[in-house]
Amino acid sequence: MTDQSYFPEGTQLFWFWKGRAALNAILRAMEVGSGDDVVVPGFTCFVVPSAVVYTGANPVYADIDPDTYNVTASTVARVLTAKTKAILVQNTFGLSPDLEPILELAERRRVPVIEDCAHGLGSSYRGRNCGTLTHAAFFSSQWSKPISTGLGGLATTSDPLLAARIKAVLASFASPTFAREALLLLQVLLRPLADKPELHYPLIRCYRFLTQEWGLSVGSSTNRELTTTDMPPLYELTMGSRQKRLFMSRLAAIDQALKHRRRVAAYYDDILSKIKGIERPRQPEYALHGMLRYPVAVPNKKKVLDKAMHLKVPLGDWFISPLHPLTRGLEKWGYIAGSCPCSENACRHTVNLFTDHAVPAKKLESLFSGIG
Repeated sequence: MTDQSYFPEGTQLFWFWKGRAALNAILRAMEVGSGDDVVVPGFTCFVVPSAVVYTGANPVYADIDPDTYNVTASTVARVLTAKTKAILVQNTFGLSPDLEPILELAERRRVPVIEDCAHGLGSSYRGRNCGTLTHAAFFSSQWSKPISTGLGGLATTSDPLLAARIKAVLASFASPTFAREALLLLQVLLRPLADKPELHYPLIRCYRFLTQEWGLSVGSSTNRELTTTDMPPLYELTMGSRQKRLFMSRLAAIDQALKHRRRVAAYYDDILSKIKGIERPRQPEYALHGMLRYPVAVPNKKKVLDKAMHLKVPLGDWFISPLHPLTRGLEKWGYIAGSCPCSENACRHTVNLFTDHAVPAKKLESLFSGIG
């Protein structure tokens, strides 16, 4: 598969250092600005509302369907205002939302829809590739995404006018320095070490410390980005040439990678179907799940995460809050506690298994047995 076979003819692609910058550029190209509202999921990473805030607009949060972890036409409709300038929908864990009703709602309101495909590359909706069905879309190639280049983002659209505007925004971005891109690629080469169960948690802690406290590695978010609503330095960067080559080479093998993830997910289904007290992911008839992560709803999230660390089982905590990983000060990004009750409940109970490498059956059974 190549970029031309994944995206319909006429789709234009724009490359960014991070996916959040791709979203910000799309919003700016749509002339989103001060006083505007942008609908976003109330179960997402904080970099999504941050990209909205950096335009001067206000993120407005739609609750999720607890069965899919995605927004619906109904939850979006509840938060639309006269000032809504765009609607953002997310492929949570690799599952598309039910797009047709959302697109119909948006068309009636004459509001564009942006697809957040940070989790969704290779997933599909009614037989069509995710990221090809809305007015614009953005992708991420961060560490655990379907294609990883360490960091990276891609904006796409088939609208010629919007494409011209994204191109104009991107023209103001700087290129990463050779040293910065080389450090990132070195980290990409070292990343497989974190897949070793005995090294996973120590390396994750080390990486976050070096990135957030010391700035000695190229990471997702710095402390400044996590604590202020000001656009951080080096936000407006294009994707480096080496990143892009790595992305394209891995895109060619995306089908095999996704088949592997789905096989791992089927293996998890078989084992976890025999264990009481947990809820496994659902796949609605309209979507083919990409299974970036395999979400599991458990009675006691902290107990399971602590047990995973003890057993040396890599386990994700997405999402610990409606604006992961923030746990305090969410109101600075416009989130009001209690406004998305299904999202907040999911944050209290959802963990997720990695699907690039399967957890051995005995460890999986030990992790989830007796967790009530």
